[in-house]
Amino acid sequence: MRRFVSLRRRADFARLRRFGRRVSTKSLTIYRSDAQAGDSAPVVGITVSKLLGKAVLRNKLRRRLSAIVHDALGERRRMRLLIVPRPVAAGLAYDELLAEVTSALAGG
Repeated sequence: MRRFVSLRRRADFARLRRFGRRVSTKSLTIYRSDAQAGDSAPVVGITVSKLLGKAVLRNKLRRRLSAIVHDALGERRRMRLLIVPRPVAAGLAYDELLAEVTSALAGG
């Protein structure tokens, strides 16, 4: 079972982009904010643009990022995250993505 809940509503994505703290790496941009009143677990959204390639590649990257976030969150406090990969991320290995997400979460 995942350690987070998926971000669903368009308004929540927009709110995180507008008001969240942004941390950028060479292949990712992560927006984060504190949890809202009703959040019982971390809430995570992953947005993969069509610029990254066809659906198979986008879905593979989305699944990788989901697994990485599951592992990286561990016992962290509740928060809201939005992860937006750049086209460079499509060519990275799992370990490289894991290192970037982990450093971005620690630094932000």
